Amino acid sequence: MEIKDNDYSVVYDEGSKTVKFSGNIRLQGVSEYEPIKKLLADVGDKLVAGDTLKMDYKDLKFLNSAGITTLSMFVINMRKKNTAQISVIGSKTVAWQEKSLTNFSKIWSDIQVAFED
Repeated sequence: MEIKDNDYSVVYDEGSKTVKFSGNIRLQGVSEYEPIKKLLADVGDKLVAGDTLKMDYKDLKFLNSAGITTLSMFVINMRKKNTAQISVIGSKTVAWQEKSLTNFSKIWSDIQVAFED
């Protein structure tokens, strides 16, 4: 599963259970995030107990507030399902990521958040 645009991509690798985000996502409002929301929902539906979904944001340079809201809603939905774990991987070199991605652990205390160079 993948969404590719001139400015960004969101790709799910089923083998590694990883959603990789890259580029700059600057969509207008939550409604324009529907394709990403659907991709994430489809991924969430495929996960079973004991799975860990990796969400790799290292190559995502920009994400606006509507995008952060969309991702937060996905985390909330996964917490409600309580079937799989989520591991978030961000970059120490992308300024917005440490502040925004660590907020996911406030939504769901079991989420793992790590930052790499």
